[in-house]
Amino acid sequence: MASLDRVKVLVLGDSGVGKSSLVHLLCQSQVLGNPSWTVGCSVDVRVHDYKEGTPEEKTYYIELWDVGGSVGSASSVKSTRAVFYNSVNGIILVHDLTNKKSSQNLYRWSLEALNRDSVPTGVLVTNG
Repeated sequence: MASLDRVKVLVLGDSGVGKSSLVHLLCQSQVLGNPSWTVGCSVDVRVHDYKEGTPEEKTYYIELWDVGGSVGSASSVKSTRAVFYNSVNGIILVHDLTNKKSSQNLYRWSLEALNRDSVPTGVLVTNG
């Protein structure tokens, strides 16, 4: 049996850009019919077999952390959200193609995530 490693990936972006829908699609392989607002954080899991059927096979337990999307400048919001940034392996930045402000805010989201003691391994930017 292959070893099982945990990978923590944050999904960041403004409210209403489709983070929850993306996470649901990635983990459940189906479209989320009626998404609701994420308060705080929601975690979903996908088990991924890397190089399945080969001697290098490895199973990853991928945790996708859908973080509520308020990029406000209030320090209380940022300090509350800071707990989610511990032990992060990667980040997915999400924006809405029909909302220019959500695209512009990706820079602020990336700064917030990367200005930490533990910097993630990778960052992926997706088009809404």
